[in-house]
Amino acid sequence: MLRLLRGCGRIVLALLLSLVLGGLFALASLPVVAGGGLAAKERMDDYLVLPTELEVPPLPQRSRMLAADGSLIAWLYAENRVRVSLADVPLTTRRAVIAIEDARFYEHRGVDVKGSLRAAVRNGVSGGVQEGGSTLTQQYVKNALLAAATSDQQRQAAREVTLERKLREARYAMALERRISKDEILERYLNIAYYGNGAYGIGTATDLYFSRSVRNLTVAQSALLAGIVQSPARLDPIDHPEAALARRNVVLARMAELGWLTAAELATESAKPLGLVLSPISSGCEAPRVPAPFFCDYVRRALEDGPLGATLGDTREERQRRLLGGGLTIRTTLDLRMQRHAQAVLDQRIPPDDPSGVAAAFTAVVPGTGQVPALVVNRRFGEAGTPGSTKLNLALGGSSGMQPGSTFKPFVLAAALQQGLPLDTTFDSPASYTSRVFTTCKRGRCKLPYTVSNAGDSNAGRHDIVSGTHGSVNTFYLQLLEKTGVEQPARIAEALGLRQFSGGSPSAPLLRGGSVVLGTNEVSPLAMSAAYAAFAARGRYCPPTPVTEVLDAGGLPLALTPQPCRQALDPATADRITAVLRGTIDGPSRGRTARRADIGRPAAGKTGSTNDSKAAWFAGYVPQLASSVWVGRPVPSPLRNVTIGGQYFRQVYGGLLPAPVWRDVMRPVLAGRPVAPMPPHAVSRPRPAVPVPGASPSPVPTSVALSR
Repeated sequence: MLRLLRGCGRIVLALLLSLVLGGLFALASLPVVAGGGLAAKERMDDYLVLPTELEVPPLPQRSRMLAADGSLIAWLYAENRVRVSLADVPLTTRRAVIAIEDARFYEHRGVDVKGSLRAAVRNGVSGGVQEGGSTLTQQYVKNALLAAATSDQQRQAAREVTLERKLREARYAMALERRISKDEILERYLNIAYYGNGAYGIGTATDLYFSRSVRNLTVAQSALLAGIVQSPARLDPIDHPEAALARRNVVLARMAELGWLTAAELATESAKPLGLVLSPISSGCEAPRVPAPFFCDYVRRALEDGPLGATLGDTREERQRRLLGGGLTIRTTLDLRMQRHAQAVLDQRIPPDDPSGVAAAFTAVVPGTGQVPALVVNRRFGEAGTPGSTKLNLALGGSSGMQPGSTFKPFVLAAALQQGLPLDTTFDSPASYTSRVFTTCKRGRCKLPYTVSNAGDSNAGRHDIVSGTHGSVNTFYLQLLEKTGVEQPARIAEALGLRQFSGGSPSAPLLRGGSVVLGTNEVSPLAMSAAYAAFAARGRYCPPTPVTEVLDAGGLPLALTPQPCRQALDPATADRITAVLRGTIDGPSRGRTARRADIGRPAAGKTGSTNDSKAAWFAGYVPQLASSVWVGRPVPSPLRNVTIGGQYFRQVYGGLLPAPVWRDVMRPVLAGRPVAPMPPHAVSRPRPAVPVPGASPSPVPTSVALSR
């Protein structure tokens, strides 16, 4: 072999000697090299043409998601790593690593012939691997090549035990030593090394095993961490404490041998137990102790799929990589006090594993900003196979959205007001009414008469806009829709952020038709809260957002792209809507549907129940906060003769369960906040009924242009 290499130069000769003496003579490939001149020459040629610059992408670091008060919501990572500076690593920790891995680290130039000789002899005498043959720089290079690998083939090449790989690592190591300092190499090694149990880097390992900062590591703790890198699975201090303890004491002995510990210190440190104080850190919204898992899921969706996260990448895959490896700090709008209180109320009223199978969601939006301080589902965030668990985010509409029922009626009210209809517009509103404008389709047959009924006979009679709203009179509102036409209410709802679910997301225009007045478009609780927040903000609509700021790994803010607020309704119209909706809660009408939503201060809102009582709603607001409550089953079915949370319901209406839930959340949340003024109650003054001019029945009536 030496004859073959004569003339290649003393540096290459020394390199190969160090590789062989470091243990490579045990490789099966070496006899071929020794006996085949052509094979050896080819390997040398490959070595000589290797690039000398090692291109290493930034190491993945875990990201953190924070609530509005700075407290932790969740960690997000593919590799659990927190970078540390070498200045924060104690000298004893550095010495422990150097002692067991590369005692001549500060003397060699990337490849160490003498160190490899010593390691080979030491390992041969002991019958095991007591000391590594590769230098710290070579080990860093190996890990860096693994980190930079983008394909299975590259990852395999970085791991396979071959002479070629060792030659490649050696060349990169020597080049790296010429380019950066020893301290920087050591810092990089400490941050890239794997310490078992999902801990990448010494900072994360210190937190995991000892629940402390790296700067507070003791001698014995340092020796343990330095030792387990050799084989994190075999030397796992959690599963194999005896092996880990023995390895730690080998490190301590080596430190004493190098003069870095006295005999007394060696005895003292070797006698100590492992002293683990575990702080396992799980990744993602599903991790234990995440205080707001469905909100966390909402944040991830907003950054991975929405316009808010455009700065993180052009594709969903790029954004995910940045979220899971960019070391980001994501500051959110979450109010933990509100979140926890809303969760407690929902779980008490509608328990996650209630035999009824009924689910519930609460969402809140700040008027004028769109910030989302709370987003709650009465389920545990996890696989659906576990009782009371789901990953279907019902607060965002699940996979197909929910019909909002009569909570859609305020958009018809808005159209009527924009068209100049007075509040005392009156219709005779019987228990059942067949439209003279709208038709319907059933079982493939269309242009059938479209008939609606009221929830109860007590609401039949003559109603104006005020009393028809307070009592949520379906037959009144269908006649009002005949006056306004369907196009304008739908456009107003769309201007306030509502979209029909299509393909698993709210992305399609709302369906037009007479049933729109009963809220048959599938939307989400969050979208309804944001729309009602626009009423509270005097017509100013702000798309809901869960994020206020995203910082990169260096603490610099990234340029987010939030959707801007816009004036969707003129302030006068929004104020009149509020004046009408106030009366559903504490107005003088005996038929008001939301009396159970009274929070002891001025508020406005609307109840909602869907066809066949498959879901019930309440959406309401004060000037400082808008929120909505949805109650139903993930797979819709009638809520009749059902016991929920120990309470029996013959039929679940919006005023019976969602309204009290809304009250029980909002009352303590608003306690201590000033009572903000709202427009005074609208007064009901029914006048003689207004006949609706006849029209040719049509599934979609003539559009009415937007007016102000």
